[in-house]
Amino acid sequence: MLKASIFLSALFLAAQAASAAEVGSNVAPLSFGKDQTIVDIGKAVWGPLKVEGLPEGGEIAVLRGDLSKGDAEVLLRFPPGYVVPNHSHTSDEVYLWLSGAFTLVAHDGTRTAFNGPAYISFPGNAPPHGLECGASAPCVLYLKYSRPFDIQYFPEPPPKR
Repeated sequence: MLKASIFLSALFLAAQAASAAEVGSNVAPLSFGKDQTIVDIGKAVWGPLKVEGLPEGGEIAVLRGDLSKGDAEVLLRFPPGYVVPNHSHTSDEVYLWLSGAFTLVAHDGTRTAFNGPAYISFPGNAPPHGLECGASAPCVLYLKYSRPFDIQYFPEPPPKR
């Protein structure tokens, strides 16, 4: 059901925005050949991120692929102070944190703060982790999944420095 909900939300967003989307947006990307997707991030069409267990306020822009089938690439945008609870996925994840300070919370409670862009790569079924967007600015990140999207939540670890 979670996979279907994300897929339908992305499909609805694409259908709703297609007529008004600018060329070069994620809804009307440029392409000069097979399997090419060229998106001007400034023209991205955002929609609400609706995933059971995540707080409201997050946004998603699907760049390429289908989250319900795997091999999908998306942009996520979180408001200041947004918290992604302790979780894991069966798919591997590749993050490129584009803007905003954030804290990565490891499965053992270790908290690591980042003040700007960062690269993160987790294998499928990695130990649970959480993310916290800093309080002063929104966070924007690129995220790639190789397998169909799923999410499993875990209890928050006790704080550790």
